[in-house]
Amino acid sequence: MKSAAQIDRPAPPVGWALFLVIGLALLVLAATLIWSALDLRGRIRAEIVQHDAETLEAVTIMQHANDQANGETIASLADAGEQFSLALKVSSLRNVLGIRLYSAKGEFVNACPGYISEKALAPADLASLRSLRPVSHYADSRREQEQDLPAETDSAPTPLLFVEVPLRADDGPKLAGVMQFIMDGSGIAQQYARLDKNLALKFSAAFAVAAGILVVGLGLALRRVQRVNQQLAERTSNLLQANRELALAARTSAVGAVASHLIHGLRNPLSGLRSFVDAQNAEKNGDFDTDWQTARHTTQRMEELINRVVRVLQEQQTGVEYEISLAELVAMLTQKARPLAERAGVRFGAARSCEAALSNREADLILLILENLAQNAIEATPPGKGVEVRVTGEAETIAFAVCDEGAGLPTAVAARLFTPGPSSKKGGGGIGLAISKQLAQSLGAKLELTQSGPSGCSFRLAVPRQPFSASSQTAGRAWPMDQPR
Repeated sequence: MKSAAQIDRPAPPVGWALFLVIGLALLVLAATLIWSALDLRGRIRAEIVQHDAETLEAVTIMQHANDQANGETIASLADAGEQFSLALKVSSLRNVLGIRLYSAKGEFVNACPGYISEKALAPADLASLRSLRPVSHYADSRREQEQDLPAETDSAPTPLLFVEVPLRADDGPKLAGVMQFIMDGSGIAQQYARLDKNLALKFSAAFAVAAGILVVGLGLALRRVQRVNQQLAERTSNLLQANRELALAARTSAVGAVASHLIHGLRNPLSGLRSFVDAQNAEKNGDFDTDWQTARHTTQRMEELINRVVRVLQEQQTGVEYEISLAELVAMLTQKARPLAERAGVRFGAARSCEAALSNREADLILLILENLAQNAIEATPPGKGVEVRVTGEAETIAFAVCDEGAGLPTAVAARLFTPGPSSKKGGGGIGLAISKQLAQSLGAKLELTQSGPSGCSFRLAVPRQPFSASSQTAGRAWPMDQPR
């Protein structure tokens, strides 16, 4: 049983933590939507620019085919003059400000107007053009004077579109030349503006909707966490109150007087015996023989066992009752047994495959039995070996198995295992298993030895499900005081 000082109250919920969590969630949402919007914006912009390039390439191919059908061509498309003539015809169909003509090797050939400066094709553009794919580049702010185009002095920068169209050779899919069209980019700038506006509206609406759902969802979840935290605080307060009432009842109840009588009636003779053994130790300067060592360990073990039984009997008569889950019961057993195992150099483990809850009164008796079995198992197990406690749920019982890796029990000892008498174990009083058997019977449980051999012993405590709460999934709910179990 924990004292009031040992039970920690859960920390109350902090108001700013709610706003911090929601703020971080909104920040992540906003960053994700902005990144998505920018990525989509870049893709759509690239498609808009490339669309003009593909359209202009289609116009060029159609114009050349039309010229061939009307007999207006006098040479193949590999001829620079024929290419220039075709470029002039295409430029009249579109909003073209200037033309540059390049050879299949990317060398400057001609321009219109003739005073346009010579500029080489970019290597990356030439690689795409040789694959007969058109290339386009958009510049949102470029002075026309820089391209040697006719414009007013110190005119404001305007958007320009540079479209490079590959010319296919008449005799096969080879590059015959390249036409670069310098075009007015105002139309694309307007499409960009409409695109940015639409994306801003849509993603703002998406952010508003998602943020609303996120805020509501997180708010509800955090409020639920706060309610659970409040319930935990109330349960802790109830446990503290129950602990105080238990302590008060133990000091004032009639059973406390009976327990005191048992302590004086049983512990005092054992204390006297232990004092006598210690006195003999003092006379012999600690040089005990085997019999004296056995007597000393026996008195210690019997004193400890009687103290635990008296504690449990006192608690059985208190007026406050509450539930303990199997997880809590296993944790308390581990807390008591593991230090003993560590001192003995023995591994200790506990495994649980089911969940249930039972009254603290039955839990105390079960814990007392399991403590005795675990201590016996640890003492019987050589260093380096292990002891394991397994809890499993069966149809009508909850089974506790305590298994060790000792040498097993002699046949004669196993036959009278639960009968008080001499013990084959050093320091054993021969009454621990007998008391455990009686405690198990008081619970309506069954305690038995299920295995004994060179690989170790296994004890099984099968407790009927009646002592366990019907609401076994929720540990910690107080039992009604007037409801029979």
